Amino acid sequence: MENAELSKDQMKILKDAFDAFDIEKKGSISLEVIGTIMDLLGYALSEEELKEVMEDYDEDESGQIEFEEFIELASNYVEPEEDYDVLRAELREVFMLYDKDGTGFIPVNAFKQILRELDGAVPENELDDIVDEIDADGSGTVDFEEFMQVMTGPQD
Repeated sequence: MENAELSKDQMKILKDAFDAFDIEKKGSISLEVIGTIMDLLGYALSEEELKEVMEDYDEDESGQIEFEEFIELASNYVEPEEDYDVLRAELREVFMLYDKDGTGFIPVNAFKQILRELDGAVPENELDDIVDEIDADGSGTVDFEEFMQVMTGPQD
């Protein structure tokens, strides 16, 4: 089943989001991570709804959602006209939750906390690598553009 309703931009955003959450690069993400991504996209799913999602979309019954299954799922939620600007606005809201003083920066430890919440299984040394990569200037903070880069991948 081809997802003609998703634009190239949307496919790229979804692929980047999937890759960002597939920390172990195993080509699949867990039910909890699906819940987190759906929350970020503005669709809070109950435990029951998440179970239904798994039953409906986990076609190979692996207990994980592979990218193709994720696209099927996302295409039923993502509005065809939703674009990078909308995703950016939604990620800005997440960023603002941590940038309580409105400085435009979050401390790297708050950024690590976000990553931990997204996937509690990430080893601390991998979190450090992600932070070192994103905080290239060594400021000890992450600005919104750096945050966007991690969450969506590089933009063309």
